[in-house]
Amino acid sequence: MPIHNSDVAEIFNKMADLLEIERANRFRIRAYRGAAQAITGFPKSLKDMVEEGEDLSELPGIGKVLAGKIKEIMETGELSQLKKLGSKTPVELSNLMKVAGLGPKRVKVPYDNLGITGLKELEKAAEEEKIKKIKGFGKKTPLE
Repeated sequence: MPIHNSDVAEIFNKMADLLEIERANRFRIRAYRGAAQAITGFPKSLKDMVEEGEDLSELPGIGKVLAGKIKEIMETGELSQLKKLGSKTPVELSNLMKVAGLGPKRVKVPYDNLGITGLKELEKAAEEEKIKKIKGFGKKTPLE
């Protein structure tokens, strides 16, 4: 299956989400988000650029490290660093950040306390009133 610019941007956004959940360096998070944004609006195919041997680090918002990661994604279809980070923090947690009231700092709390990784699990735990028993989650939390 061919890899498109949007696929690379999605991988970089997931990487930024997981780094944010893990409270990694904010500049590193910002670099991934900026690269994802730049790639999304970039008119030329990154796959073509990699195949033609172009220097991706010359693109705005893309340094040598991120250029190497783009090349890895284009060659393998995935990013090993995301896989490694995903073994520590499930990638699905980034989907929970779409829920009102759950930002990167709060999304890991239900995971750590109840093992919740998905929206359906979160919904069920809220219905069973397990969420409000977690410290910092109560009646005013928008999940209820």
